[in-house]
Amino acid sequence: MSAILRKSSFFFITHLCTFSIPGLATIPIWENAGMLSVMALWVPLWLSSSVLWSERQESYAFLRTLPVTDRQVVRAKFGLALGFIVLYWAILALLIRRAWGASPEYAGYMALASLTCSLAVVLAAVWYIVSWRFGTTVLTVAVIALLVIGLIMALAANMERMVKTHGIGILAPRWLAEGPWIYQVLLFAASLAAYFGLMRVAVRVKERSEANL
Repeated sequence: MSAILRKSSFFFITHLCTFSIPGLATIPIWENAGMLSVMALWVPLWLSSSVLWSERQESYAFLRTLPVTDRQVVRAKFGLALGFIVLYWAILALLIRRAWGASPEYAGYMALASLTCSLAVVLAAVWYIVSWRFGTTVLTVAVIALLVIGLIMALAANMERMVKTHGIGILAPRWLAEGPWIYQVLLFAASLAAYFGLMRVAVRVKERSEANL
């Protein structure tokens, strides 16, 4: 199991660093902290990239040499993705607190971080299932399409919002940002329920398929 985590975690760690280091280094000198909303929108894209590259580097033949069951492989990979989602959320929370902690926009940015991280964890589960059912070629095409479209839409939408509001980037929907905190708790609970439900599906797919892992 440690071999699986070691091979997969390299890409998760690398992508987390490329996501967090620029923000941690430049947030004190940003003239416009509205760009934090772009970072929040990047979370599903960065996590998708981590899943893609980790899957491309592991083969079915390699996993067959390890004394682990298909269920253990699925749980290890799903656990890894979930752990890194928590790290992404924690980094965003830190940056948002430093930039907007004393402003009315704080709740909107935190809600956006919660929303994108909740979506990212479900998306990661879907990518694993795609990889194990259809192979890494299909996964590569799907993830690259998401990355290109997602980056363009995130930057364009955020810039348009910042021009209109003179510095405030995209925020979460008003019902989430201005609603009671329990809404965000329920959002995380729903995403986790979907995640573990998809993990059950992934176990069955993994057991029936010999697509590259």
